[in-house]
Amino acid sequence: MAEPKDWKSWLPNPNAWKSWMPEPKAWKSWTPEAKGRRSGMSPRQGVVKQDWVATGRIDFATRLNGDPADADQPSEFKLLVEERRIVESIAGNENLEIQWRLATLKEAKAVITQYHKYL
Repeated sequence: MAEPKDWKSWLPNPNAWKSWMPEPKAWKSWTPEAKGRRSGMSPRQGVVKQDWVATGRIDFATRLNGDPADADQPSEFKLLVEERRIVESIAGNENLEIQWRLATLKEAKAVITQYHKYL
């Protein structure tokens, strides 16, 4: 089957449509991204019904190799605090989100105060 002689004549001029078409970089703004840890929207575009609240659970983190001999060696520890929040999804479901974060100085002082009470 032979191609029509002027088959390209019906195509739009590429210079005309490129002038109004957005750059691909702008399309990235259409994807949902969290603006920050305490932003009002979750990455799935839910609505925060209850913001981050400490649960009262704590933990410690350190850099151990897993060697049992290292368990008796002095090391640096970081105090972690568990938080939770409730986010309502776009479907209306309530989702519980849990995260661990580094403790603030105020929280660390509260832990030490409780420790010293029971020494």
